[in-house]
Amino acid sequence: MKKIFVWVVLLTQLQTACSKQTTASEVDNYTLKIGQHVDITLNANPSTGYSWSWINKATVTTVDSVAAISVSTNNVPGSPSQEIWRFKAVKAGSDSIKFRYAQPWVGGAVGETRTLFIKVN
Repeated sequence: MKKIFVWVVLLTQLQTACSKQTTASEVDNYTLKIGQHVDITLNANPSTGYSWSWINKATVTTVDSVAAISVSTNNVPGSPSQEIWRFKAVKAGSDSIKFRYAQPWVGGAVGETRTLFIKVN
């Protein structure tokens, strides 16, 4: 029960936090201070087998993902949803965060890509 409560609180915070809607192959720039958070909202539809993945996580040093949740836009099976990724600035510098929307199995199709440029002061 405690875990469910924590996820409900996190979901509520992420839904009310400042976030930015995204579309295919966009590039965004963010400037953060150490300790600041940024929420990235990515459109998704899990019923298609596609999901977003952070594909260059191993090389990014200025931010770290502190939460990633999927939020349904309505409760109809197969309907679109959104993935909300929260990043925290942890070290001064510049990085790019790269996302890929793809079917995660071998031979799965790749849909969109997304690149975010982050500068941490």
